[in-house]
Amino acid sequence: MNSLEKELEYLTETLIRMGNNVIANLKIAFDCYLNYDEKKVYEINDDLIDQQERLLEEECLDILIKERAYASDLRMVTGILKLISDLERLGDHAEDILEFALRLKDAEKHHLDKIDYMANVSLEMVNNAITSFVKRDKNLANKVIDTDALVDKKYYELIDLIIELLKEEKISSPFATYTILIVKYIERVADHAVNIAEWVVYILSGFHKDRKIF
Repeated sequence: MNSLEKELEYLTETLIRMGNNVIANLKIAFDCYLNYDEKKVYEINDDLIDQQERLLEEECLDILIKERAYASDLRMVTGILKLISDLERLGDHAEDILEFALRLKDAEKHHLDKIDYMANVSLEMVNNAITSFVKRDKNLANKVIDTDALVDKKYYELIDLIIELLKEEKISSPFATYTILIVKYIERVADHAVNIAEWVVYILSGFHKDRKIF
């Protein structure tokens, strides 16, 4: 194994660790919203994700500067450089969801099944996007991209439902406000999963959003 191969392997391993940390943080955030647990609040570690992002950025730039890489290797490095920013944003969104979950910890709880479903689908999209990179699976990446329409549909359905429940005075204004914000962040989680999947397609094919880059 030459030095470039070792560096690319290191990139992959570090990205997988970063992805696993992001998924763990999102699960904690969703759990705290659905079933608030004081102990779980302190389990989210976004600083670690930020450190891993910086580490990957430095390694990618180092490779681009010093290595004479083939086109496929350059796609790998530039694709990773792009998709780690979406992973970092997912880490931020875990903190955002947690923040609003904390604001609801003492509020009257109203269980909405559609939120459970939307959160689970979005989390699965993130997991599948990372898996598509690990397994170099273009079909799985495209599945993630196609699933976004479902999440968008559920998002608008939930907004309509929350507004209707508020009008009927079945839920409180604070619950409606913070839940709408949480639902929006869940929708953004799906969007970032799509972005990651699109960069995986680019790494494998050279195409990004149907445009040939190299």
